[in-house]
Amino acid sequence: MSEPTISWVGSAPAALAAKLKDPAQFSAFKTALMTKITLVALSHSMPQTPVRTGTLRRSETTRVEQGGDRGFLGSNVIYAPFVHARIPFFQQGIDESQAQIAQLLQSAGDDLLKGMT
Repeated sequence: MSEPTISWVGSAPAALAAKLKDPAQFSAFKTALMTKITLVALSHSMPQTPVRTGTLRRSETTRVEQGGDRGFLGSNVIYAPFVHARIPFFQQGIDESQAQIAQLLQSAGDDLLKGMT
């Protein structure tokens, strides 16, 4: 009786790991992904933003740290923190976008692996 075996098809795991060791390439990948994630979260937070004149909503923006490790939603309007303390529209947008973010992460991982094999 033979033992069932599983073999690797395509690039060997060591070859895939070597491709991930290029920090600049992986950093660019993470930055692009985090940019997409912050924009999705922003698209969900903007409808939650209270509007009196529209200035606060128009001021909402995103920022991604170099390397793509962290992304931010924010506003440069001086009263934004006070409004956000009353109605946490940025947090609501992040919470509402979790399903889309998970889908972005899944497809980004799939694309990364497809590009490596």
